Amino acid sequence: MTLKFLNYFFIFTSNNDVQDLLIFGQNINTWLIYVLIFFGLTSLAFVAVWLIGFLSESKSEKSIKQPWE
Repeated sequence: MTLKFLNYFFIFTSNNDVQDLLIFGQNINTWLIYVLIFFGLTSLAFVAVWLIGFLSESKSEKSIKQPWE
């Protein structure tokens, strides 16, 4: 009984089967846009942290050493 229930939700025969699927009330195109925005914001945050660290190291009057030195 449980196996047939899982087959109904997780096994698809083509991409058209999931075309109108809603995940938490949103369709897949909306989730793709959310993911792109999330990746864009996290990449900007990564670059900002790297630049802030680089600027603080260069202003500290210590020589920037490589990890193996």
